[in-house]
Amino acid sequence: MDLSDWVECPNLAAIRARVPGLSFRRLRGPSEAAVMSRTSRLSWEADGVEWVVRPEEVEEWLEDKSDHDHMSDVLVIEGDGEFVGYSELVWDSLDSDPKYLRHSVFLLPGWRGRGIREAVFDSNESRLREIASALPVSGRCYFRLWANDIPNEWKAKVESSGYTPSWHLLEMERKGLQSISDVSAPEGLDYGPVRPEEYPAIWALFRDCFSQEQWSSTERWSEDVYKDWLSSPKFTPEHWRVARAGGEIVGVVENSVDRNEWSALGRKVAHSERVCVREGWRRKGITTYLMTSSLKHLRDIGVEEVSLDTEVENKSRAMRVYQKVGFTTRRTFTFYAKPV
Repeated sequence: MDLSDWVECPNLAAIRARVPGLSFRRLRGPSEAAVMSRTSRLSWEADGVEWVVRPEEVEEWLEDKSDHDHMSDVLVIEGDGEFVGYSELVWDSLDSDPKYLRHSVFLLPGWRGRGIREAVFDSNESRLREIASALPVSGRCYFRLWANDIPNEWKAKVESSGYTPSWHLLEMERKGLQSISDVSAPEGLDYGPVRPEEYPAIWALFRDCFSQEQWSSTERWSEDVYKDWLSSPKFTPEHWRVARAGGEIVGVVENSVDRNEWSALGRKVAHSERVCVREGWRRKGITTYLMTSSLKHLRDIGVEEVSLDTEVENKSRAMRVYQKVGFTTRRTFTFYAKPV
């Protein structure tokens, strides 16, 4: 099924006939990154999710041809000639077991309740099955999606379409940064900001810490992904804090600060993207000290709240540390899977 067939598939033809002013088309190019960014933010907001993907990030994804042409994986939804939504398909091209294929449908609130999102959802699955048939698949192959746990349109469609929960995520927040308790630093270690020559060692530590997590994959730790990390808007190493033992990185808190996001959300937020301590150095108070040091630094540059995500099924007792330094649960999310 090429993109033209996708636009004309039965699901979309039927909903187009029922909804006046509705049409579907190809994406015109990276020039539409800004409207995609805005549409996804408003769509997520309607589903109870706070998420901002900057236009530059969307444009970078669309222009990346290292794997396949992402332009062919976007379907635009128009209402009365205006951009009101879009569909996005994502998959790992390398053979892996399991292999996951993902899709999203972003739709502005004013166009919901007419079956549009549901029809596009079903057409996404059909197109992904066609794509999967041409990919190297030697093991299990699944659709994977996620949804906010509060009642919302997206969650209802996912659960009614045969997806089953596979794991759960907590979004935590730390407010009130003016009140941060002092914590003693574990002795014998060197603490402070990260140095540029330490980036490869930190990436290797992340891979060691997280390679067995539910969201991880072999492709996730490739050299190309490492390079993308170095150039990402979320790569703000001046806001990280690390612990060293004899010159070796044994702990890191990776924080990101995006002042453009402050404008979009109307408040000054930061994110703890990854928190990791090397095996053998855990349960010594390193994570607590690095988290506390990070919070103080973020407070001092004007941040008002900090968020982080962690698995409900966390095996490293990190939840206890996050709660100790003042994080509380804001939202919960469920990741779902369905055999292709």
